[in-house]
Order: sequence, then C-alpha cells, then structure tokens
Amino acid sequence: MQRVNVFDGAIESYCELSRPLLPRKEFGVSPKKKRNLKLEPNYKLWLERDGKYIFGPGAYGIIKAVHQEGTITKGAKKLGMSYRYAWGVIKKIETELGIILVETYKGGTDGGGGARVTEYGLELMKLYSSVNDAFNNILEDSEQLDL
Repeated sequence: MQRVNVFDGAIESYCELSRPLLPRKEFGVSPKKKRNLKLEPNYKLWLERDGKYIFGPGAYGIIKAVHQEGTITKGAKKLGMSYRYAWGVIKKIETELGIILVETYKGGTDGGGGARVTEYGLELMKLYSSVNDAFNNILEDSEQLDL
C-alpha cells in the first residue's frame, strides 16, 4: 500500500494564500499605482444600561434643543423632526430610567405653554457631553492610520 501525504503542497498553498492581494488591472487599478489607504479613527457614543441603548447623540440633540428653545415643538422643528417623534424619544428614555427629563406646562388662553429640562435632564446632558468631549480629545490627538 502506498502512503499518501495529505499535507503535500499544503504549505505552498498556504504561502500563496497568505500573500497580500494586489489590485488587478482588469479592475481598473494598476498594482504600481499608489492607493490611498489612510484610515481615520472614529466613533459614535451612546449610553447603555444592562446592554440596552438608553441615550445617544440623537436624544442629546433633542433635549438640548428643547432646553434652548423652551418647547418641545420648537426644539423638534429646529432639528427638522416632528413633535411626536421628539416627545416619543424623551418619553422612552424617561420610562427606561424612571426619571423625568423634561417637564411640560400649559399656557393660558393665549397659549404660552412650554417645556423645561429638569435637573436630571441637565445632568444627563452634562454626563454625555463630558464623555463625548473626552473621546473627541483622544481623536484629535490621534494620527491618521496608513495601511
């Protein structure tokens, strides 16, 4: 019975596969042409509790706009979204955390109602902003990565 070496040629095949692939001319890129492979680090920050999304850049923007504008309607309009969507985002976070982020109040016969971001809301904005700023500082100090 003749012995067959199952590994015969395996090393050569592995070495062939492990070589970096060069772009082919048929794909429109010459192997001699320098490609731009500069990469920049980036991120998107959000806050979670027990692995569940709670607060991110969209919610931060909504609460900040409500704080600046004094009403959910004006805050939502400033961001180009509906009142209902902005209100829904706020209520979802409030339900998840069990705290009030935005208090609304009714106006008189001429309207004049509004919204006020609570201390909890301001503290959550401050927390998110400080962590986000720290990440931004790290990114500003980082260099481009060249592949």
